[in-house]
Amino acid sequence: FLIFFLFFFSTGLTASYSFRLFFYSMSGDNNFYSSFSFDDSGYYISFGMVGLLIIAVFGGSLLSWLIFPIPNFIVLPYYLSFLTILVVSFGSYLGYLISKFDFSQDLFSLKMFSFVSFSGSMWFMPFLSTKFISY
Repeated sequence: FLIFFLFFFSTGLTASYSFRLFFYSMSGDNNFYSSFSFDDSGYYISFGMVGLLIIAVFGGSLLSWLIFPIPNFIVLPYYLSFLTILVVSFGSYLGYLISKFDFSQDLFSLKMFSFVSFSGSMWFMPFLSTKFISY
């Protein structure tokens, strides 16, 4: 049961992060510029990118057929397929809520110091990697 829960929890968090990244990069005044920029449409760059695209698609397909010579068809029960769609939807909504949350007012106050320190230091990795020497 724990593996099942962790799998769906990680799927929801991945959807949340992906939606939040999409929302941050595409909303705002100048953030659509990367989609509409035609400044780098040179012939040689486009030719190389199309070549890489074709090689990636056919190479991935070839590698998939070499690694898995017998294709398996996985059939999920209805409730598991619906649960996956539900988890991705809730994760996307959570990512939207997190992206709309305003941290700027309380960010530099003392009541948010522990949260800023925790989230700004890659969670607990500096504590574990230095074996509590520097803290």
